[in-house]
Amino acid sequence: MPKPKVVIVFPVYNGEKTLTSSLRCIAEQTFDGFEAIILDNKSTDKTVDIAEQFCRSDERFSVVKCAEHVSAIDNFARAVRLGAERGEYFCLRACDDHSSPDFLARLVEALDENPGKLLAACSTKLVGRSGSRIKAPDDSVFEFTSKYASGKVPRNLTFPAEWIYGLYRGSAKEMLMERWFELGNPWCFASYVVSELVVRDLVVYVDGPTFDFTEGSGSEARYGAKSFRDRLTQRLKYTKGCYNLVKKLPDVSWSTRMKFFRMCWNDARRKTRYKIFWIF
Repeated sequence: MPKPKVVIVFPVYNGEKTLTSSLRCIAEQTFDGFEAIILDNKSTDKTVDIAEQFCRSDERFSVVKCAEHVSAIDNFARAVRLGAERGEYFCLRACDDHSSPDFLARLVEALDENPGKLLAACSTKLVGRSGSRIKAPDDSVFEFTSKYASGKVPRNLTFPAEWIYGLYRGSAKEMLMERWFELGNPWCFASYVVSELVVRDLVVYVDGPTFDFTEGSGSEARYGAKSFRDRLTQRLKYTKGCYNLVKKLPDVSWSTRMKFFRMCWNDARRKTRYKIFWIF
């Protein structure tokens, strides 16, 4: 049996308050050649009941009940493996996130037209209590490898961390899994994982559609470092892990590598929001 063109996986735990709205957003996409899987991480609320009720109304949706509860990172990793196994393309969707109606159609088109890319991504619409705003990538992230080879390295690697929710080619799984657990903490792991795809020019950016991300989840309070030692450790681990990507980039001069290290250090600060001695 041929794989579906797109598989959307919802790794969810206790998402009864928002799940229906997020599922409906996918159901109403202009692209309809997809399979959607609700991957339940042994929820203790009405998540499974809500999911099964939705599935009865739309045969493109199904529920997979996990045998054991695991961490958020582990559950999202299960979703990556499942999506890559089941679909030509796949994406992840948190139970409180949405997107513009053309999200899937435009990103599918982009991957179809760019066979050398592993991820199609768009701008992020950050939705909060006071309204919404658009977060777009900086031009410096485009064609990064060729710029790096010529000695041009930006001070910061500016792209939406929400690109983790973009549309992947199934063959991206191995690269994703190589970096997925390196930080050992959910805080900022999304931008850390996607950074390799960015610096190796494996992302195609699509202007127009948006991924709508709901702010205020409290992730930083739950997962962010509390002590100075932990903040420094996480900054250094993020910096080192990103700097190690020079091994997969063209050979360059010592000065360009130093610029790359500076970019990684600055990016670690911006993504983690951890300042050392309140200065850098």
